[in-house]
Amino acid sequence: MEITRHDAKCMIKQANSSKEVEAEVASFVDKDRLTVVLNKSIKLSMIWNGKLYEGRAAGLDFTSHGPKTTITTTGIRG
Repeated sequence: MEITRHDAKCMIKQANSSKEVEAEVASFVDKDRLTVVLNKSIKLSMIWNGKLYEGRAAGLDFTSHGPKTTITTTGIRG
């Protein structure tokens, strides 16, 4: 049995200025969508484009590689 977990935070990069900030992950579906909260006030929805997650808020473009994902394999005990 495999258990997949992701971090509660990830790095978000502003496309124009290349500034990076840490954001809290609100919801995450691997290789589909990512929703983060910036500065506890801005909710940003991002969509997977095949390489990374892209989103737009307040006229600015943002990108992210998403949160770090950990897969743990458990065995049958008996």
